[in-house]
Amino acid sequence: MVRSILMYAFVGLYVLLLAFPGILWSVLARDSSLLYRWARFCIRTAGWICGIRVEVHGREKILPQRTYVFLSNHQGNIDGPVLLHTIPRDWKALIKKELMRLPVLSLVLKQVQFVPIERTNPKNAHAGIERGARLLAEGHSFVAFPEGTRSRDGRLGEFKKGVFVMAIKAQASIVPVTVVGSARIQRPGNFVLHPGCIRVIFHDPISSEGMKYEDRNSLVQRTREAIASAL
Repeated sequence: MVRSILMYAFVGLYVLLLAFPGILWSVLARDSSLLYRWARFCIRTAGWICGIRVEVHGREKILPQRTYVFLSNHQGNIDGPVLLHTIPRDWKALIKKELMRLPVLSLVLKQVQFVPIERTNPKNAHAGIERGARLLAEGHSFVAFPEGTRSRDGRLGEFKKGVFVMAIKAQASIVPVTVVGSARIQRPGNFVLHPGCIRVIFHDPISSEGMKYEDRNSLVQRTREAIASAL
């Protein structure tokens, strides 16, 4: 409990002090890389405070200068920060629209061009997928959780197909990612973080080159099988 309180206090103060200078620098320099560097430092420090270790397997499969869609299972709130720490590049993300209501943090998410998805409104969700496809085509890698929400029992949920359509539109390769152990670090509905180890496994990239809209189900199945193989 004490570690969690210290961690939340550190992260809150860190964001309040550095968000606006980071955003200003990003606007003036037209470069958001500083925000990512500061975010990774914050994540590493928060993990150290809570006694969280991360083991990474298969990172060598991520080739430089290639655009990827990293698709991961989702067991807890800590999954996103863990992926920011472990993926060796800056990336955009498909996020739930509710995150854009958070004070200060929403400004950072907007500056780095994270794409909010309104899951209850298919028309608006489609617009988000189209925007994501354009950013992918411009060479920006993406992260998304195809389950759409956290698993409450650790089992892999049903995959939403929008992100796969996005990858096909941009002809981008998908990197399936399995995160193991994050549910034990922070249990569903509980804000306390426990010490422990999280494993992140990067699987072989799956090319969408030459695929069309009607191939989306096959792409979903291959990605799901890869992620499930390490659970």
